[in-house]
Amino acid sequence: MEFFGSFLHWKATESVDWVLNTNRIASDQFVAYETITFDAAPGFRVGVGKRGAVDTKLYYSRFHVSSSHSKSGNLTPAFMGGKLALSDEPKSTLPYFNHGQVETIIDYNVLDWDLGKSLRRDRALRLRPVVGLRAAWINQTFDSAFQGEWPADNLSKSMTEHMKNNFWGIGPKVGVESAWSAWQGERCEIHCVANFYTAYLLGHWTVRDVTHLTLIHKSNTTTSTRVVPINARDFGAVTFQAIVGIELKYQSWSVMAGYEINDWLNQCQIFDDATGPHNNDLVLQGLTVNVSCIF
Repeated sequence: MEFFGSFLHWKATESVDWVLNTNRIASDQFVAYETITFDAAPGFRVGVGKRGAVDTKLYYSRFHVSSSHSKSGNLTPAFMGGKLALSDEPKSTLPYFNHGQVETIIDYNVLDWDLGKSLRRDRALRLRPVVGLRAAWINQTFDSAFQGEWPADNLSKSMTEHMKNNFWGIGPKVGVESAWSAWQGERCEIHCVANFYTAYLLGHWTVRDVTHLTLIHKSNTTTSTRVVPINARDFGAVTFQAIVGIELKYQSWSVMAGYEINDWLNQCQIFDDATGPHNNDLVLQGLTVNVSCIF
């Protein structure tokens, strides 16, 4: 039996604009879209395996990251619900806000089951073709808030918008793992490792966008709610994974440190007023350190 665990330190990338900022000066106008970015965050992977004529592994990967941004200026929400909510205002009000904030969360969970068979081409190179199953549930939320106040006009307004992009899927996985022996001793070995995988999941997306707007004008308060109608989506989800690193083996213990990248195609399916429907990739990449022991 083999037990293993990994420390992950990844950075998430997913191009989503959340606000449009402009100075609204016709003779010298600028327009700037603000994009959501993420800092690197920790995660983990744990699993168990069994050696034999055909090896098998079962393991779970978990990564959670959040990001917050704020902006001031003449702001127009980029998401569709905010744009529609502004259309509910009287035409006499200003079609923008002074301040805005957004918080985004990615909750990433993947379960893999692998079957593989080690093939040694020579004393230095070992290959392990892999087939298996991958299941995943990836939940994303986008919570934005905007405020505007114009005392001279006795006008203030605020808006909150909640969007979610929730995915789950399951499907087949194939790959190949390789290890090239860089040095061998009596009890210790050093390998250069390069592993590549791809999976095709039958995916289901639930996308929701709800916006609440409050307008106060001369002591009169009006509220409105906008729900963007977005049907659930069912189609294939393709993902690619690669790990390149160095592995140190000592008797029944091994430690591998390397660079890992996971690319989930078309993962973000939200709508915005800037580009319309999204089909953005979710890319997770960074350091992976794995420790395993065979009993």
